[in-house]
Amino acid sequence: MSNRRQEQIVYGVHAALALAERRPDDIIRVFHTEARRLDVGPLLKATAARRRPYREVDEEEIARVAKTQHHEGVVVVARPLPMATMPEVLRIAEAGGTVIALDGVDNPHNIGAILRSAAWFGAKAMIIGGTDRRTLSGAAQRIAQGGAEVVPCAVTDELPRALKALKDRGMRVFGADARSATSVPGASLPASLCLVLGNEGEGISSEVRRLCDQMISIAGSGQVESLNVSVAAGVLLAAAWGAQQPVNSPR
Repeated sequence: MSNRRQEQIVYGVHAALALAERRPDDIIRVFHTEARRLDVGPLLKATAARRRPYREVDEEEIARVAKTQHHEGVVVVARPLPMATMPEVLRIAEAGGTVIALDGVDNPHNIGAILRSAAWFGAKAMIIGGTDRRTLSGAAQRIAQGGAEVVPCAVTDELPRALKALKDRGMRVFGADARSATSVPGASLPASLCLVLGNEGEGISSEVRRLCDQMISIAGSGQVESLNVSVAAGVLLAAAWGAQQPVNSPR
């Protein structure tokens, strides 16, 4: 494998700072604009401590390095974000909590937004099924705002088998379906839960649907057909988080 294939571009302030906090040894080199010098101070400190190069550049050069205009003034060239394995996710699931599974969702902005919500609402892991991606893109990591460094994320082309394995470990599997009569708020959500969301075009596949213990929807006005998948994920994750908190604990 070439050195280039062992590198990944990570951009965005929060994504870069989270990388510096969680896996600073993976930093290879850093570029930043003058305007972001103070904002990325902890990143530069971690980079200098490991004797890795960093450089202040202008907007034109940083856009060239990032290959996008959405760099937020900082780019980290790093070793690729390690993806979790399915055995690791299954071990995590044995302790309960919420795992979120995506069936055919491959838009990096949706994946990143879901990871951000998953981190905020304490999801234990995320499984991406029905896609050939084997790492998270720079766009997904930027949108996740650091969530990609917090929530273990696994990819599988055998999502039904993964869900069956979660069920064998005591997790109940709830699928999101806008047509379901059972909705949140109001639905009773278990303490050990896998939430499955499908893509916005086709929804959850029939094979995955057969493995769901229950289908749930999100209560709303009905004035539009559905929610964006990342928004729906946030609502469902919030409901699961609320259901799993002790009654008298601060939220």
